[in-house]
Amino acid sequence: MKAVLFYVFKHRPLVGSLFNAFEYFMKAYELDKEVKLIFVCGSKEDIEYYMSIFENRYDLSGLDDIRSNIITIKKRTSIVRHKFETVLVVDYSTINMTRGLFLPNKIVVISEKYTENPDFFYRKDFYNVIYYGEMPFHYRDINYRMKFLFERYKPLSSVEEAIYINSPNATDYDFVKELDLQNKPLIFKSRTSHLTNMFEKFDTYVYYHSNAWFDPHPRLMIESTFYEKEVLYFNKYKVKDGSYYRFEDLKQNGLNNRNLTEDDEVIMEFLK
Repeated sequence: MKAVLFYVFKHRPLVGSLFNAFEYFMKAYELDKEVKLIFVCGSKEDIEYYMSIFENRYDLSGLDDIRSNIITIKKRTSIVRHKFETVLVVDYSTINMTRGLFLPNKIVVISEKYTENPDFFYRKDFYNVIYYGEMPFHYRDINYRMKFLFERYKPLSSVEEAIYINSPNATDYDFVKELDLQNKPLIFKSRTSHLTNMFEKFDTYVYYHSNAWFDPHPRLMIESTFYEKEVLYFNKYKVKDGSYYRFEDLKQNGLNNRNLTEDDEVIMEFLK
């Protein structure tokens, strides 16, 4: 079995890596209808919840049977009962929750964070594992520019004038008063609830680094650029995490070579 693995926490945080996992799964499924997306410690209710979000965000035309290939392993220790040919992992929590519990023939990892910590690393002397990484702070065997499945992003029917504020792990939003923003309604990012038709709700995206979280590779500034929104970035603490490198890359390269295609090196490595 070839599978994209994603560990589900009880509070179902809506993190970027969830969408990374689904986008890479969709592209792999287009090419191989036997590929699975497995929610480790997930439930049928989790699948229904996530699918409602995916169906709202993505155009799933031509993928009529995709839901049947999304399954759960209810207990993480039960993963040992499954025989995997190749596994794709795109987040550090899944590594932490599965290492030592199974032995696939091959593991493909898109590095996220904590790769210097053995608790978040599949040992290369124990696993046949290959690491792809974009950021200079990642462990990686191969330099890799992470991709986005733009071809399945739904077109927007309309866009409201508002500002979407993303400040990971911020404890308050007093900083907004310091920013010279236009007089528009403010929307603050939530990790616990989905904003339906999200990208129709704002025309300006703000990332404010509160120095409360080392962000591995944020998605929203790239997605907002795709939807032609104004993207503003504030980092007075000068933290050089994924948000810093993503924004600098956007300024220099825009969305060049960001589209997830069938000849993407991670997809090809995963499916071969």
